[in-house]
Amino acid sequence: MLPKSRLLSFLLLGVGVALLVAGLVAPRFINEDARLPLDLGATTYSLIDDAADTRLPDDRVATAPVTHQLHMEIQNPADEDSATVRVGETYMRGSRQEELDRLISAEVWTYGVDRVTGEFLTTATLTDQLASPVSEVAVEGQWLKLPAPAEETTYQVFDPALRETRPAEFAEALEINGRTIHRYRQEIEPTNLATLYASPFNTIDFEDGQGYRFHSATRDLLVDKLSGLVVEIREDIDSYYGTLEGEKREQILLFEGRMPAEQVEAHLADAAEVRDPATSGIIRWVVVGVGALLALLGLAGAFGAFGRRR
Repeated sequence: MLPKSRLLSFLLLGVGVALLVAGLVAPRFINEDARLPLDLGATTYSLIDDAADTRLPDDRVATAPVTHQLHMEIQNPADEDSATVRVGETYMRGSRQEELDRLISAEVWTYGVDRVTGEFLTTATLTDQLASPVSEVAVEGQWLKLPAPAEETTYQVFDPALRETRPAEFAEALEINGRTIHRYRQEIEPTNLATLYASPFNTIDFEDGQGYRFHSATRDLLVDKLSGLVVEIREDIDSYYGTLEGEKREQILLFEGRMPAEQVEAHLADAAEVRDPATSGIIRWVVVGVGALLALLGLAGAFGAFGRRR
């Protein structure tokens, strides 16, 4: 029968080899990057302006509270590298009217996204009119998820009103709740939407000719550096009907939206749940090191290095 020291050595050898193998093969089974979580929790961005100017169905312009809401859901099909994202976007006027009368606009976007870079992988399907078929929109760049980690650079970020991307330039790095947050500024000059895509809302008849819908925006995206998740949006939007030369004639929407503090806190907490790749790598190599040490000790003991001398 083997002495207890030899049995303990073989046990150490087995545990060490197991830890060593587990640490070395872990990258094949465990993702070590901060990719988009499939169980993402806080996915609603509600931007509120208590005194926005909006165009009413009877062509009057009213000043009232307006909420711009983006609600993102992660759906199937999804795998280790990609996921399907559904984003519902609404502009809702705050008043005592029925909900349908308060609704300014509503769109639903569905597309495939790269879970690491946040880039669009497919064309997007768009539903923007009741009882109308969905349309296919060629999309590119990023929207509510930037690459992980987010760099101090310029990204092409999607604007749903344009149905195109515009650059969002890195502006500054902030520390919020112990996390590094990057702020990116996106400036969109007044753009004639009728030149980008066909829509019954993009033109209007003036007394002296045709009018066109123009859209401009200044948008700040606050992005968690580690995960690339957008945790806050601030935007100023000016949408109006104007002449072909861009002269403003009739206001459609003048909006300065900011998110409630508690919603920003929820997004920050959600980003904090994303695994830090550096920490995961350190833990893996610690496991490899401990496994190698135990294996060496067990191997030495198995050959009698720790046996009792006569």
